[in-house]
Amino acid sequence: MNRFSRSWDLMSRSFAILKSDKELMLLPVASAICCVLVSAVIAGVGFVGGGSAYLAFGHTRIASNGLAAYPLVWVAIFAFYIANYFVIVYFNVALISAATERLAGRQANLRTALASAWQRKGKIAQWALLAATVGILLKAMERRLGWIGVIVVRLIGVAWTLASYFVAPVLAFEDLGPIDALKRSARLFRETWGEELVAQFSMGLIFGLLALGGIGLWVVLLVMTGSAGLNAVLIFGLVVLVTWLLLLGVANSAMHGIFVAALYEYANSRTVPPGFVPENFSMAWAPKKKKF
Repeated sequence: MNRFSRSWDLMSRSFAILKSDKELMLLPVASAICCVLVSAVIAGVGFVGGGSAYLAFGHTRIASNGLAAYPLVWVAIFAFYIANYFVIVYFNVALISAATERLAGRQANLRTALASAWQRKGKIAQWALLAATVGILLKAMERRLGWIGVIVVRLIGVAWTLASYFVAPVLAFEDLGPIDALKRSARLFRETWGEELVAQFSMGLIFGLLALGGIGLWVVLLVMTGSAGLNAVLIFGLVVLVTWLLLLGVANSAMHGIFVAALYEYANSRTVPPGFVPENFSMAWAPKKKKF
């Protein structure tokens, strides 16, 4: 089974679970709305701070040094990272809690899932602080080291992504702090699939193709109408396209959360959750090919 077939199979199985409990899609929606609101608040504060910097240092000095040279800008970026990481991880923990209930054959309750995540708000905030710190350090490294920094940051980013893959379910079900959660996540990965791995599946690939299909249909509609301006048909088509892309994004987030919950259960207990087959997990990751 190639990567595309495996991705399609995993998406189909995750979608079957999501279809049986459509309320799970509300959690990614709530996460996106909260992220937008939090970003808007921080952007507003940053705008005020930028105006203050302009008044304090003047246009010429800011233009020559760049806003990133001022500590308050990095503080604003750090706050942005922490707030968004907290929101994203909070709703991921809630989603994985609800998905685990559904995989166990019980009815998922969003109120219970959100309450469970709220009980772990302290641990989630600590993880957000750690993740934001890593993010800021990587950004600073990339900025200072140029193209070398880009390469180093990408390598570290891949390792970080793999090591933190199970952090959300660990935070949901194990009473661990951020460092211990990261170690636990990395250990689950290493003990189940080994080291230096690459993904043998990509739901994003499938959703990307579906998104391109929607965009392609709108382009065809644009060509068929032959109108230089926007008419009622094109506006309606654009609304449908945007709605389609939003639905794809929500479904992708929900199904990814379901699969992470199932993958965590397999890595933690070697138990295959209902709706999946052993091959979905044993072949999900493979050793990275060495290049000489």
